[in-house]
Amino acid sequence: MTELFITYQNALKDFGEPLGGSRLASATLEAYRGRIPDSFLDFMRLYSAGKWLRGYFQFCNPEEYKSVLSLVLGGDQDLKPERTHVLGFSAFGELVAWNEDYKVVEINMLYGRVSCPELFSPEPDMDSNITLGIVIGSVNAESYDNPDENGKPMFKRLLLAHGELEVGQIYAPKLHPALGGPIIVDNLRPASALPAMTIAAQATPFTLYNTTIPNVPAIREVGA
Repeated sequence: MTELFITYQNALKDFGEPLGGSRLASATLEAYRGRIPDSFLDFMRLYSAGKWLRGYFQFCNPEEYKSVLSLVLGGDQDLKPERTHVLGFSAFGELVAWNEDYKVVEINMLYGRVSCPELFSPEPDMDSNITLGIVIGSVNAESYDNPDENGKPMFKRLLLAHGELEVGQIYAPKLHPALGGPIIVDNLRPASALPAMTIAAQATPFTLYNTTIPNVPAIREVGA
């Protein structure tokens, strides 16, 4: 049996095994060999595409979220959707994806923000297994707890109000902010992730931000 890369071993110690969900088919995993770092595929071979931390983050089948990437990234000069693969997402639908050219891409569906550090600060000598492993081991970060309009984190309050998310669900807006909905707890509820993300992807343009410098400037609109 292949020994898991150290960052995944540490993540399992910190978060336990992903709960719920199903293991990805061997054929699905092999189709991504050479496109997603081997260490992640080895991890997903052993564990389900389930959730960690009561739904704070969960893994997914990349095949199921291709349509969302096509909507958000379609026509983009750098982040081509056919070379970008969703690995999982936060309770608010922030996608963590792997791009074959620029490594980690994160897409915030609530705020319409995209980040890809490698676009602005390339690290060609960094092992891709390490790059992705660090991200997977940090999915408990406060940054995945989207703030409301007053800057207050919402996850614990939504957990108290609605209970734990099921696999394949996110806390999604009843009315997306781009359409006039407020970013407050009362405007969010558990919803099936794929339809909610599809609505969000169509509701607003997405902006690429440079997260490698302190003021995190907006750089350009993403997509065509």
